[in-house]
Parts: sequence; structure tokens; C-alpha cells
Amino acid sequence: MPETTSAGSTRARTTRRHKVSAEVKELHRRCGVYTKVEVVCRILDAIDWREDVNLSQACLLEPAAGDGAFVVEAARRLVASLRRCRIKLTTKTLLRRIVAYELHASEAETARQRIIDTLLEAGVNRRTANACAQAWIITGDFLLAKLSLNRFTHAAGNPPYVRWSKVPSALRAKYESSLSKEMIGGDLFLPFLDRALDALITNGRCGFICSDRWRFMAFAERFREKWLSNLRIVSETTLSAAEAFTQDVDSYPTIMIVVKQPLLKKSRPIKKRKQQTIGELGYIVKVGPALGHTPAFVLEHDEDDVEPELLRPWVDGSEVQEGAIKWSGRRVIAMYGTDGKLIDPKRFPKLKARLERFKKQLKKRSVVKAGADWYTTIDRVVSTDWKRPKILIPELAKVPRAAIDRTGKIPSHGVYAIFAPNDDVDSLYEKLRDGKLARALNGISPKVKGAYVRCYRRFLLMVRVPH
Repeated sequence: MPETTSAGSTRARTTRRHKVSAEVKELHRRCGVYTKVEVVCRILDAIDWREDVNLSQACLLEPAAGDGAFVVEAARRLVASLRRCRIKLTTKTLLRRIVAYELHASEAETARQRIIDTLLEAGVNRRTANACAQAWIITGDFLLAKLSLNRFTHAAGNPPYVRWSKVPSALRAKYESSLSKEMIGGDLFLPFLDRALDALITNGRCGFICSDRWRFMAFAERFREKWLSNLRIVSETTLSAAEAFTQDVDSYPTIMIVVKQPLLKKSRPIKKRKQQTIGELGYIVKVGPALGHTPAFVLEHDEDDVEPELLRPWVDGSEVQEGAIKWSGRRVIAMYGTDGKLIDPKRFPKLKARLERFKKQLKKRSVVKAGADWYTTIDRVVSTDWKRPKILIPELAKVPRAAIDRTGKIPSHGVYAIFAPNDDVDSLYEKLRDGKLARALNGISPKVKGAYVRCYRRFLLMVRVPH
């Protein structure tokens, strides 16, 4: 934690901080996305930074304070906690309780003013409130700051996430010369997570709203090796961007709550039965074709207004049960021939008439605006692509489940298919059936809202299979 400075040097330092460099402005433009108050409260509750907890010896780290969403609420709770414990609200009792970094000088100043307003409203005298605001908010780069290891009891915030290639070049060069090579090159949020966890004490609690890409992307492999065995993941909850952020952004945030556990002592390795992933064993995982407007291309069991030779059985996730497929009789139009070319509806009068009924909806699709024929599907629907035996797995499920299809059914875009070398799907299916798939995905695939498990291609390829 930085030392408190005199008022004069603080004012001089604050004046310098208002000079915001071009690269800082650019980084802020790309990832200065702030968290809604209700989500801030949810995260602070989850890490036990609460009014009903004695926070008199606790210390909270916020690595990217922005305009102060987390710090303001944390300050309000800190004051309420100390009051409940009958502890005087002085610089001695308050100054060391919170440390927050913000790279953008004007945003840091906004956070300070909000803290002052919050503390004054809570009954803290102005001199103490000013001192806290100056001590708690550091205008500086968290990734380049000198941090004490095992210093903080809590960490919370919304670290920036942006692809490494999108980080302004001057900042990127500084990071690449200062940070661990194992934590750079993928996404900016990863070194934020790494440094925050390093700064936590044993049994310290961390609550971040961030991307879940560290779970499965190759750039985070060394991060997983370093931390997974020393973290207790309390929860991972996916939100929509609209639920999480004050701005409209295109992202899929996750609230991650973890506890830093004691470092495990290294012991002599125990020989284990060798395991390889589904991907390493040569299995192919494909998702069902996207259609673009399902009612146009999928016929219900009682519809017969398309030439039969164009129809193939179609199955969605609800029809894939554990160990069986309960087909409802729906069929999809195979809009592409075995040669992979889009068929001409003029050759099939029934098909042409059906598609004309949906022409208005079909022409609105982005694939058409991009230049495709108005009657095409988004992905090619070719019946021969799906004839081989395959294991079908719904994309989202409370409990992941699998079933074998040997009849050439075409899965919906919400179902994944695993094809085996030499079409031997039975041996893999035996290792995934009866709940084994759910266990294999535990620790690989995060749960989303409603406790559903994602069974995406990238997660399925990571599943390890015993020989």
C-alpha cells in the first residue's frame, strides 16, 4: 500500500494526474465500461464485504476503479461496519482499509469526489473524508504498480477486458517489458486477475465481473496451471451485458467469486492412467447448422408442403434425452445438394410456394443483406454431412446428457454432434453416458444463468477420456 503524503505534494501530484495521455484515453474508450450498482452490491455481498461483518482489519483492493462504483459502495459499507463495532471513524481506522487504482486521471478525480460525498453523508468529518479519498484512489496503472504480496483480505472490481492486440501500442510495450510473459498476449483482464490474486492473503476473497475466457482459451493455460489448484471457485454466474453494465456493450460477462486457498505442497507425482482429450483422440465436434428462420425451413410432423426428397429428420435439444432420442417427427429442408450447391426452388414447386410465404422475414436477415440469396440458410444444410453415426449433446443443459444417433438426423443449431474416427462412437459414448459427461465437464465449462451448463464445442474438445 502506498504511503500517505503531505497535502501539498498530494495537490501537486493530483495536478499532474489530470494530464491524460493519448494511449490512456484510447484504452479508456475501448474498455471503460462501468458496473451497475446492483451488481456491485451483489459482488461485495458475495465476498463478505458487508455491513454486518467486522471490517476493522480488512483491506479491499480494487484494481480498476473507474468513476468509483465499487469503492463508493465499499466505503459506505466500511463506515457502517465500523459504526456497528463502535469504532471511531478516524484516519487511523479508515485509511488502510481500501486501495484502488485508476489509470484515467479525470475518472480517478471523479471517484475521489464521490467518496468524499459518500463519507460526508455518512457523518465522517470533511478532513477525514478528504484524506480517505486521496489515500484510497491512486491515479496509476495497477499492472505496473508495486504491490505487496499477500496484503489484501478482499479484492473486487470490473477489470478491463480487451484483446491484447487492441491495447494501445505504447501501453502494450510497457506491459510486455514488465509483466510475466505467461500472462500477456491474450486478453488484458488476465494479468489483472493474476496480480489481484497474488495480492490476496490466504483465504482472501475475490469477486470480479469479467470474461470467462480464462477457463478455456489457450492464452490462459499457464494462468490455469498456476491458480486452479489454489482457488476455491465459489460461483461463476453469467449475466447479460444489459444486466451488468451501465453502457450498451457487446460482451458476455461472468461474476466470478473465488477464495484463495493455501498453496499446495508439491509431492511426488502419482502415476495416473493416461488420459487424452476428445480433441487429441481425433474426434470431430460440430454444431448443428444455423437456419436463420426456423419456421421457414423446419416442417412440423403434420406438414407436407415440401417435396419429400428434400426433407431430413431434424432434432432439437429437448428431444435429446439421456441415452435416447425422442424424435417428434419434425423435418428440415436440405437446401443444399450432395454437391454442396444451393438448390434452385424453381425446380420444386411446393418448396417455392412455402418459401414465398416466408419471403418477407427471410429477406430481413443479415446473411441476405450481405449478398446471399434470400432463400438460403445461414449454414449449409447438406444431408450427407450428418449421415455418419454421432453422439448428440444439447448445447445447454441443467445436467449434460448424450445420446447416439445412427439414422442421419440433422441437429438444430442448439445441439452438438461428436463424430468418431472409423465411426466407432460406442466406446466414447460409454465414457460419457449416465452422468459421466456432466462430471467430465465440471471444472471446464462454466454455468450460466439458471445453473445451466454450457456444452460448447471448445469445452467438449477439452473433455479428458481414460484409455
